[in-house]
Amino acid sequence: MRIGVMSDSHGDRMSLDHLLDAMGKMDALCFLGDIASDGAYLQERLSARGANTAFYAVRGNNDLASPLPDELMLTLAGKRILLVHGHMQRVKSGLLNLTYAAKERKADVALFGHTHMRCCQYELGVLLLNPGAAGMGFFGGERPTAAVLEIAGDGSMRVSQIRV
Repeated sequence: MRIGVMSDSHGDRMSLDHLLDAMGKMDALCFLGDIASDGAYLQERLSARGANTAFYAVRGNNDLASPLPDELMLTLAGKRILLVHGHMQRVKSGLLNLTYAAKERKADVALFGHTHMRCCQYELGVLLLNPGAAGMGFFGGERPTAAVLEIAGDGSMRVSQIRV
């Protein structure tokens, strides 16, 4: 199973299009907030391409009026996956709160954004994955980034960082 992960696009839809092209075929796409209307745009783009891609989204700190949930728990390819933006877990000051939230929910993976910085590491047996910022101009103009999480039939996981 191939799961695309994006966050923090902040209205940069041209970069979203480039990232979608670079990510290739996906079984699911997870959007982790900032800006919620960009999530709706991604859904439209996937539909226009005729992609049979499941779409999941949570709201970010800039999406407070959005009806999207603050978090989602999914089970994909046998893995429990927690989706959050990260502001409520205060990820800018460290990953401990996020790790504990994931452990409490018996998650194998926690997907988060908010920091605009890529992260892929294990803490207490949980894979913590931040795809970075899908929009241009953050932290000195780093190019837009996303990630693809691949889950094999044996349960092994592999992460590819996508940069355009």
